[in-house]
Amino acid sequence: MLSENQLLNHIYQTAEMGREGIQSVMKYTDEPGLASALAGQLTEYEKLQNAAGSLLQARGEPPRGLGPVAKASSEVMSTVKAMADRSPANIAEMMIQGSTMGVTKSLRTIRDCDIKDVTVRHLADRLLKTEQANIEEMKRFL
Repeated sequence: MLSENQLLNHIYQTAEMGREGIQSVMKYTDEPGLASALAGQLTEYEKLQNAAGSLLQARGEPPRGLGPVAKASSEVMSTVKAMADRSPANIAEMMIQGSTMGVTKSLRTIRDCDIKDVTVRHLADRLLKTEQANIEEMKRFL
């Protein structure tokens, strides 16, 4: 069974990965609607990451961000894919794939955690809803 702090770190890292992914592809789109959608998603990931970080700190545990290898790997893969095809459809597909991975990993992590704190439960649910909303939003660019 995972602890609530482990779940909060998962939320923190998932939001960080979302931010990293968006920041790595934003520079490759000149489509205003897509750029606006990505900017809104970036803001929501920042809010999620800050909320998870604040809860962790209130519990006496510093948030553990992504390691440098995970960040670099994500950046390189996103850059290569976006440079090869800058179309809104390709960028949207990349974002859908990332959010789908976020949903899958989050569902597993939530299932493996005995959540007693309603604030933690609410934040975990908010992450899932955000990922699912991001997928739906990106579908219109396919």
